[in-house]
Amino acid sequence: MRRKSFDVLFETKTGMAELALNPTLWRSLFYFTISLGSFIGVCTNVIFSQQTLGIRFAVLVGILVIKAVGMTVFGCFLHGLIDAFGGGAGNVRGLLCILGFTALPFLVLTPVALLGVKLGGLWLLLLPLVMVFGGIWCVYLIIRAVEAVYLINFGRAAAIVVFGFSLWLIIFLVPLYMFVRMLALSFF
Repeated sequence: MRRKSFDVLFETKTGMAELALNPTLWRSLFYFTISLGSFIGVCTNVIFSQQTLGIRFAVLVGILVIKAVGMTVFGCFLHGLIDAFGGGAGNVRGLLCILGFTALPFLVLTPVALLGVKLGGLWLLLLPLVMVFGGIWCVYLIIRAVEAVYLINFGRAAAIVVFGFSLWLIIFLVPLYMFVRMLALSFF
């Protein structure tokens, strides 16, 4: 498992290709839960430090479930998007397995977040920086996943992932914008 994790994180070309050929959903879910759970656990313990342990754990589980469902839906969405544009039939199960591994950067970044919390003060600014860095790294790994599963080049995979994210932003932000606008117009 350690070797596979290393390949996915640092030798993405071979690691992603190997994972796409041998999909392991349970291992992927395990890595997703351990890595993203540890990072979110640090962040939620800081934010909800005044709450009881049960509430903090419930928030952690809720966020993990939402993220897991979101990654699954986004993986199926990317598969449908590639299929609609004639990108060839890829292995959606392999893509979902690799998407579980995209949380691995947060396992690497969790000690940095812990250090920021432990030192306090200005070091707490490490948390948002680490989250931004981890998010960028995860997008890179999603691009590599699409590249490995659908056997396309990095540029096309990046364009598909960015297009997919932009469509998701439209789907979620336009109704929110319309709601806020209608709410604001009703008050003024």
